[in-house]
Amino acid sequence: MTGHGSRLPERYRILRRLGGGGQGIVYAAHDEVLNREVAIKVLAADSDPGHLARFQREAQVLAMIKHPNVVSIFDLGWHDGGAFVVMEQLTGPDLGRIQYDAGCLPVTRVLHYTVPVADALTRLHQPPTPVVHRDIKPQNLVLDGDGTVKVCDFGLAALPEASLTRLTEPGVPMGTAAYMSPEQCRGDDPGTATDIYSFGAVLYSLLAGGPPFAGPGPFAAYARRIIHDVPDSIVDYCPDVPPDLADLIHGMLAKEPATRPTAGEVHDALRALAVSTADPRHDLVRERENPTGVRLPVDQPDPAYDPAAGELLLSQGRYAEANRFFTALAHRLRADGLDADPRRFAAELGRVRSRYGLGDEEVAALRLIRLVAGAEAALGPDHPQVREIRAYLDLKSRPGWATPSPSR
Repeated sequence: MTGHGSRLPERYRILRRLGGGGQGIVYAAHDEVLNREVAIKVLAADSDPGHLARFQREAQVLAMIKHPNVVSIFDLGWHDGGAFVVMEQLTGPDLGRIQYDAGCLPVTRVLHYTVPVADALTRLHQPPTPVVHRDIKPQNLVLDGDGTVKVCDFGLAALPEASLTRLTEPGVPMGTAAYMSPEQCRGDDPGTATDIYSFGAVLYSLLAGGPPFAGPGPFAAYARRIIHDVPDSIVDYCPDVPPDLADLIHGMLAKEPATRPTAGEVHDALRALAVSTADPRHDLVRERENPTGVRLPVDQPDPAYDPAAGELLLSQGRYAEANRFFTALAHRLRADGLDADPRRFAAELGRVRSRYGLGDEEVAALRLIRLVAGAEAALGPDHPQVREIRAYLDLKSRPGWATPSPSR
């Protein structure tokens, strides 16, 4: 049995469970030989042979890669008939958690996180033995204690070496639906361009508050949209995105793998954008102390924060325009350090109302629930803005409520 206080052979004392999924359970542990904290991923003895093969593949991949933005592996072993791999411990959060808490992130912060990821992908894709991750998504991009982002979870990675057995059957899609490339959805063999598409979807998600083709439904519905539909312009959700960044993201999301940029080209473009959009007010020391980037409210009245124009658009049923207005307002407030200002939550409520007006009920409902929790944490449950958001949630929870049709 593996649990608190138990030991894996000779040296690793389990401290607590960190998480788990289809690829194993992850524990925080103490290496009693080298006196350091580590993370241990354990696969049960009765695991499916395919899971075991992917588990060993992950260890092999990580052992090959040495890069500051790729999680490091320290050891591989067996315990009670099951396999385990010892890695550096990352304190988090992952970019999925950060995006969930923030809704969407300002351009400068997205670039701060993703330039290192692009550098890591450049290393992974390096010939003559490129590694294709196949599951690039926000949840697999995790911060360490210094705020450095690391690419994690190589359980689905594909390698070209003939000595490593193929782990998936031809035509079987592997990955996470919302971030899968068109060729993955078709079950084609992945190439390095597969990771570029997924990384483009990550950039889109961090800036827009969700991946290009978000929403519930079976895999087949996702696959049809990813293969055939063109994603909405990122500028519709994040008007602050520079044209060069918008062009890069949509180029990464191209349907044909051959037309996507390489990891090196993506890295160079993101790095150049990071330099050109650098904000002198952005405090990297503070971000390292607080990787989630939450800032304190600042009382700074400004006509630029007036939501009246958005309210007028909502009253006229011009929901797409209202969504763009409130999205731009929310980004402006964040860029000025007003994450916890009541006006930011009012702007986010405007985005939710616009989404309901457009008929995106699933997306709007999730954002509304998240908004209530975020506003209460920042402002307190009795703040007038929190009461307004809660009243709107109560309205949408009433039986028989119907979403208005989107304006044309």
